[in-house]
Amino acid sequence: MVSYHILDKNVVRMVGMITKPPSIKQLICRQEMAVVVKFLYPFTEFINAGFMLKARAAVKYPYNIALSYNKMNTLKGLYPDIKMDYPKVMVSQGSLRVAANPTVEMVPEGLRFRWTVLPEMVLAEKSQRVMILVYFPDLEIGLYSIDGAKRSEGKELFVLPLELRLARMETYISFMATPGCDVANSVYVGGLN
Repeated sequence: MVSYHILDKNVVRMVGMITKPPSIKQLICRQEMAVVVKFLYPFTEFINAGFMLKARAAVKYPYNIALSYNKMNTLKGLYPDIKMDYPKVMVSQGSLRVAANPTVEMVPEGLRFRWTVLPEMVLAEKSQRVMILVYFPDLEIGLYSIDGAKRSEGKELFVLPLELRLARMETYISFMATPGCDVANSVYVGGLN
């Protein structure tokens, strides 16, 4: 028996030993989990900010909420060739309005993200900060910004190191009210290179 404390709860469980070979369902589940963990790991801080409110409501860790959602909704292919379906990925979940008409383009300094500034936005919405995530699948790294430009500015320059500008990348955008508060569902902006 093993006991430990997690999220203000005492947990006791048995430590088991597996003596028979894994079934095909177990192998599929293990590969699905490995693919999602490999994707999320490089930007854990971003995930923690993006799923904080949902985690508090569910009394779980933000990373576990993100892992569960993405394992259930963003995988493609058949075992043993399971991969992430990047346009379906969610890197933040909340109740704020999603980015309207987001775009991304390569500029000399890196990436220029743009979104539509809606005329009906109230002051609180205008002051929300953009969250940007850029994932490099071939390099298995993620760069991000949690506290970018205000929503009312309609654009954000995301500076990239020179050595990454030619790499294949997948991009996401979201908004946060204030750190630790509500966020918007992330939106896939597109892949480059």
